[in-house]
Amino acid sequence: MSNVFSFAAHEDGAGILNIMESDVAKGEIRLLYTRRPNPYDSFIKESEKSVVGVFKCDEKIVGTIAGIPRESYAEGTKHNVCYVTNMKRLHDLDSRINWIEAFNKMYDPLDSSVYFCSVVKENTDVLKMLRKERPRLPFAVDMDGYRTYIISPTAPVKNPCKELRLRRATKDDEAEVLSFLGTWGGKKSLFPVITKLDGESAPKITDFYILHRDGKIKALGALWDRTDCKQYVVEEYSGKIAFLRAFNPIISKLGYVTIPPEGTEIKFTFLSMFLAEGYNRDYYMTFLHHIRSEVRKTHDMLVLGTSDHNEKRAVLDEIRALKFDTQLCEVVMSNFRGAERVKFDYTNLEVECALL
Repeated sequence: MSNVFSFAAHEDGAGILNIMESDVAKGEIRLLYTRRPNPYDSFIKESEKSVVGVFKCDEKIVGTIAGIPRESYAEGTKHNVCYVTNMKRLHDLDSRINWIEAFNKMYDPLDSSVYFCSVVKENTDVLKMLRKERPRLPFAVDMDGYRTYIISPTAPVKNPCKELRLRRATKDDEAEVLSFLGTWGGKKSLFPVITKLDGESAPKITDFYILHRDGKIKALGALWDRTDCKQYVVEEYSGKIAFLRAFNPIISKLGYVTIPPEGTEIKFTFLSMFLAEGYNRDYYMTFLHHIRSEVRKTHDMLVLGTSDHNEKRAVLDEIRALKFDTQLCEVVMSNFRGAERVKFDYTNLEVECALL
């Protein structure tokens, strides 16, 4: 029997989850990234324009792919930007998956001018396959590296701007917060256009914290718990991480996260929409210094990420954390469907970890 493509529905969630959880990221921390209880519902929640596709053989789901379009910035201009994710197949599948059919059928519903994806850097076979340029087919081009940080709220962090204060945002701050996100997020490519703070496509206003001087915002970010729709499960440790696991009490006192047992879900919150006026590194560091006490009230750890050339990278690399690296790639469609390619600076990205 051939593999037949169709658009997914809620009832396909169990089959999609089966494929998603059969693929564990390689590296010293083997992390299972999953979307329980139903991946279909999770993808649809991400964007009102989300499209989820499946391949079935004898009614069994053997392949999956999802596209999550959002209005986002590219070189200061608003575009539909689509994050391509969950492009997976059953590992023991003998037959081939016609990914081109999926891209063909999903292309018009996704209706985007920029497509991108992220791949764990250790997955070299996947990256090699995606980068191979073929006539009339989509292919991937490296944009920038991306590092995800798992930080303990007890990690020591400097406070270079002692005159600045942190407070939680209220409903009265919403217009100013939205303006700040548009000003400083809008100068970066791939940052989403945020028009409302509803807890779905963006955090709620009360999830935000504001670093200010005399009421003027200098930096902000939101503690956004998304574990209701996406999770990280630790499958296995190796190398130095496995060694450090035996010394959890010691490394915890040194400010590193307590390494959870294998097979358990990480209890965390994202630090999202994290921006500073002028991308000032001291403002970023001061915000992180203060936000730790807020995280400590409810969560064991904080997760955020940034691209290699982002101003936050040097700040975050100073903080004791567990880290894993992925590669951000643009999926080029110009050969495939003759789409006009939108040019943007790959070293000027602001990619939101909570939306990957």
